[in-house]
Amino acid sequence: MTLDVLIFNIIGDEIKRLINQKCGLNQSQTRLLLFFDANNNEILTMGELANKLDISLSTLSRQINQKRTLELVNVTRSKTDSSKLLSLNSDGIKKVAELKKELNQISSDLLKTLNNEEKSVFSSQLMTIATNLSKSKI
Repeated sequence: MTLDVLIFNIIGDEIKRLINQKCGLNQSQTRLLLFFDANNNEILTMGELANKLDISLSTLSRQINQKRTLELVNVTRSKTDSSKLLSLNSDGIKKVAELKKELNQISSDLLKTLNNEEKSVFSSQLMTIATNLSKSKI
């Protein structure tokens, strides 16, 4: 059996479109908000955050300096060195709550034709695929 791997791209593009339409966020903003949410809004230096997101410092800097992103994060200078410290501000915390609500709705809409057991199996299989991909770096 051959898997049409492009179907993942179609699904991903549609999810990104829905997030942008419903929350006004692009992919990098979505990833940033969800990262800080998953890490209890821990204050990080730009270098630490870039490392944890597995992106270059220049890419992170470009993403942070987007007008919409600057409305969602606190960027302050460290008192001990020249690094910049990042965390979500109150608008970012509100936006991540909105985003998570919309992601739950998107997930429900995508999986509405499956029963609970099928959803569980499907989710488990997707996690297995994602884990295998991250290990093999195909």
